[in-house]
Amino acid sequence: MKHFTIILTFLLLVSCSSTYKIVEQPTEYSTVIEKGRVTGVIFKENGDCFLCLQDKERFTPTIDDIQKAERILQENLAKANESRMNQFDNCPVIHKKLKSYRRQYFGYFDSNGDKIIYATFNWDSYSIFDRLRGYYKDESEKWKSEKEMVLDGCSYHWEIKINLDTEELFELGVNGSA
Repeated sequence: MKHFTIILTFLLLVSCSSTYKIVEQPTEYSTVIEKGRVTGVIFKENGDCFLCLQDKERFTPTIDDIQKAERILQENLAKANESRMNQFDNCPVIHKKLKSYRRQYFGYFDSNGDKIIYATFNWDSYSIFDRLRGYYKDESEKWKSEKEMVLDGCSYHWEIKINLDTEELFELGVNGSA
């Protein structure tokens, strides 16, 4: 029994990845990454960011950039989300359900030369209760090749900018409800 416990513990430690891993490259300008239950897509500097970052100098985020951005997000999102804008009437509180969102990452430099990650978050853990309220998961693969554009949907869809150099969050935007 002792050997079984040791082997089980070892397998759990090995299976619990501490870094993001590349799992797919659906286009020449997007790369899908995963860490545990969290899935995201990194867009290269030439990847389409429809109606965003049009006047910005872009860069391609690395896995290390995403790791850092996610750490900054986890450490600071609750404070940035104090107002809980559009997180009512059964809509999720974003900082409490952070692992339930798929992500899209775009990199750019601000006017000070700081590296910024512009990240979009779209709900990826729909329950039967969500479906009863009219919320459904987009089963298409388009999110891996182009910026998702969702109107309404409350906190099932939101975005934020993460400064990798100052380790600050800004421009948190949570979708409204129709």
